[in-house]
Amino acid sequence: MGSRVVDNCPDKATATSNFVYVSEADELGGYKYVESTGFVFGLRAHALVPDGSVALNGVQRRILRVAAKDGLELRPYRPPKDLPFVAMVYAKVTGVLDKVRPAEVQSEELINRLLKFKGQILTKNQHVAFDLDSGGNYKLMIEQLLIDVEGKSLDTPRGFLAENTAFIFTNDGSSPITIAGQKGYASSQIFKTKTISFESLGIGGLDKQFEAIFRRAFASRVFPASITQRLGIKHVKGILLYGPPGTGKTLIARQIGKMLNGKEPKIVNGPEVLNKFVGQSEENIRNLFADADAEFKAKGDASALHIIIFDEIDAICKQRGSVRDGSGVHDTVVNQLLTKIDGVDSLNNILLIGMTNRKDMLDEALLRPGRLEVLIEIGLPDEKGRLQIFKIHTSKMSENAFLAQGVDLERLAEITKNFSGAEIEGLVKDAAAYALNRNINFDDLHAPLEEENIKVTMHDFEKAFEEVKPAFGASTEALESYRTHGIIPCGEAFDHLRETLTTLVQQSMGLAEVFNVSLHVPSLRVDEMVKVLRHLDCFSVMDIPQAVDLLTSISSKVVPMKKLLLWLEMARQDVPEGQKIPLARWEQALRDLS
Repeated sequence: MGSRVVDNCPDKATATSNFVYVSEADELGGYKYVESTGFVFGLRAHALVPDGSVALNGVQRRILRVAAKDGLELRPYRPPKDLPFVAMVYAKVTGVLDKVRPAEVQSEELINRLLKFKGQILTKNQHVAFDLDSGGNYKLMIEQLLIDVEGKSLDTPRGFLAENTAFIFTNDGSSPITIAGQKGYASSQIFKTKTISFESLGIGGLDKQFEAIFRRAFASRVFPASITQRLGIKHVKGILLYGPPGTGKTLIARQIGKMLNGKEPKIVNGPEVLNKFVGQSEENIRNLFADADAEFKAKGDASALHIIIFDEIDAICKQRGSVRDGSGVHDTVVNQLLTKIDGVDSLNNILLIGMTNRKDMLDEALLRPGRLEVLIEIGLPDEKGRLQIFKIHTSKMSENAFLAQGVDLERLAEITKNFSGAEIEGLVKDAAAYALNRNINFDDLHAPLEEENIKVTMHDFEKAFEEVKPAFGASTEALESYRTHGIIPCGEAFDHLRETLTTLVQQSMGLAEVFNVSLHVPSLRVDEMVKVLRHLDCFSVMDIPQAVDLLTSISSKVVPMKKLLLWLEMARQDVPEGQKIPLARWEQALRDLS
């Protein structure tokens, strides 16, 4: 339909109607909607609009990137029959101008005003200018449109505004416009995205821990403040992540800070807080909370969430009275931190995340409810978690065709028991180093490299597995050296002993990390000696009765297991491998050692 000259709206009423206007003689006047640069607007004719012009308000001109007197292409828009009605709109309310004074707007008044636009077509990322009866000109910035399909909410790029369309206003504490009285729906304002994918954040094997963190620390923050006030509950202010090194505590804390819609997280290493000057350490603690304190005094519950991450928190929050340096600075630092979290003038807009390898060293007062009350142990990942971690660290290899087809990540997850996330990352890097090294010509280091030949194979992972060893768990080689003959069943006494030990281990799991047990192991009787010799298969079946007779006649009727195994090893020394011990050699060994 050609280009038209951009003009201003004739009056204030037209400027806040979200329609575009053409002259009464314009050939577009017979159409209900027009489209330009991806946005659809309702169209009306107006007597005050000159021929060949299109009247737009300032918000419309800004999203269409035109100014007054510019040319603008307009096309008639015929809505398709399947264009849906919008069920829910996620949007932010701001002032029409860039600079706006702080104001509080009632959600009910907002919704009633916006529903006057029913029948218009909304597009994702569209901005809509409107005014309120209570005063003020505002702008609606549409972030997401949802439609209802068989009970499921699905995204749509465009749709009709209906009479029953719901609105969720995503204004956070940093916005000068505060939405009051918003209720009835859970709001995702606290998170930067509507959905959370832990693998996309580079976190694997910690689904249960994240579920606990979300439920205890963030579920109450998802809902509007009016809900939590009527429930009579307070937000969780502190999380403690504890566990062995390399399991992902620091990574979790940093990624939590990234996915939350709050201020930029403050990351502090515990020892950095301490200072040699009197009172400076306590002032460093106060400075960490200064921004949150100032905003909370100005905006109250509408203030943004401030996140403070303490790495190695045990360095400054040791049990009071345990450090005898004469200054008492550790005790006063703990007192200052407790005052800020849970004191008389405590803040409700903070989230303190502490990390430590030594939970036992922390002051007990810091861990009670109202302070660092959410205690999450970040331990070694299970097989499912290790598979997630392998997928995360090999994703780039796979995307860029550097990972060979024969690499079995499930098998790698199975054999890397007791590996932490950091150790799995090290294993992947070591395997990649083998693949890179294989493609280097050491006779000519300046020779061109052929990228398509770089493949990280299963063999590379197997060689890396031989080099990278887990720091936790018992060494397989050490365990095998303790039982060179395996576990030899030798009668009722042995079965009773094994059942007793199994019961003790099961009862002690979760109650104590280390325990000692002293049990009497009885010597072997004749029938038990026969079972042991048959199990070890060191004599021919016909010689076993006579071998036992020699043992009992030369030594005694009962023999300790350890002594029997020692005698068998001595008797085997001159016997060729694969052959049975002759009775003569057995008798000689018994007489030499008795």
